[in-house]
Amino acid sequence: MSPNPPAFRPLPFLPEAHTERSPGHRLQKLRRAAMEAREAFVREGPVAAVATCDLITFPYPTLFAFSGAALSPAPYVMMTNRMQVVQFAEAGTGQRRTLLFNPTDYERGYAAPFYRALRERYGAFLSDKVMSTRHGTVQGHLEALGLTPGDVDYLAFDHLHIQDLRGWLGGAGAPAVFPRAKLLVQRAEWTMVKHLHPMQSVWFVPGGTEIPEDRVVLLDGDSWLGQGVALLNTPGHTQGNTSLALATANEVFVVSENGVSTESYTPLLSRIAGVRRFAEQMGWEVVLNGNTREDSLDQYASMVVEKLFAGPSAVDGAFVNFHPSSLLTAHLMAPGLGPTVVLPAPNTGEMRPTPAVRRAA
Repeated sequence: MSPNPPAFRPLPFLPEAHTERSPGHRLQKLRRAAMEAREAFVREGPVAAVATCDLITFPYPTLFAFSGAALSPAPYVMMTNRMQVVQFAEAGTGQRRTLLFNPTDYERGYAAPFYRALRERYGAFLSDKVMSTRHGTVQGHLEALGLTPGDVDYLAFDHLHIQDLRGWLGGAGAPAVFPRAKLLVQRAEWTMVKHLHPMQSVWFVPGGTEIPEDRVVLLDGDSWLGQGVALLNTPGHTQGNTSLALATANEVFVVSENGVSTESYTPLLSRIAGVRRFAEQMGWEVVLNGNTREDSLDQYASMVVEKLFAGPSAVDGAFVNFHPSSLLTAHLMAPGLGPTVVLPAPNTGEMRPTPAVRRAA
């Protein structure tokens, strides 16, 4: 494993709050810590550039999307998987670094048992032409932004469901698409994928994490990568779930898949049938994306952290500035299951290629 880059720092306040063993008491500590950490994060200034890129729209069980709260005969909601391309000034050196957050290799992702079975059930035509829509590839989006794979320093994912990293970082004799990039991943996530429980395996591509160990940087908790960008430790959806936090000149964005829409964080404002009533009945302030249940208490606390760290949207202050990595999407195949509101995606600044000397190295 590669050492943690020395420029990465822990965010203040949050690590101590995570150590509290009582779930209820931990939630209260995390509330305070999230607000204090956000203030410190914003003070250091905005990220250099961010671009949000749509990859693929795909089906996802309605039962999971809102923890069973949504009332609809449609078996699937539709979600659009998105990648963020982030450029930031590295702490200490000031060098501009490039991070790809959630660069899903969706063609390889079909090998995850859940989606492999779905394709076998509905067939290639329905699966590829009706139930999914391809919007672009990782490489195509980079080219459109004036970047090459050699410009990329880091890859990171909110979690490793349906991810196959071998095409990007090498493995099984295959050449790596990204020659310099390192994978940033929580140690808890990396340990989990190497020793999956049978109840977890359906969401993971067999062998998808079999990449050279020197391409992996293990993170232990919240990591401040540089000015205006951090990876928050938000366990729950998976044990090593990670959220991208971005500070721009006007607001803070948070990206993950703990929730499928911003209304997952304000369910009393949801117009999706059943969601508001469910939240009122249960007394929940957030509604989980619940396809895994092993860490639901942690996921709830993590969503509260995301909610407070992001703060209100500058466009519609009634909603939290949370942006799902896979966004709930209105679709004819999912009647009544479109999002109540869609906030403008995180986009700011101008992308710049890496200096040739670094790229060559």
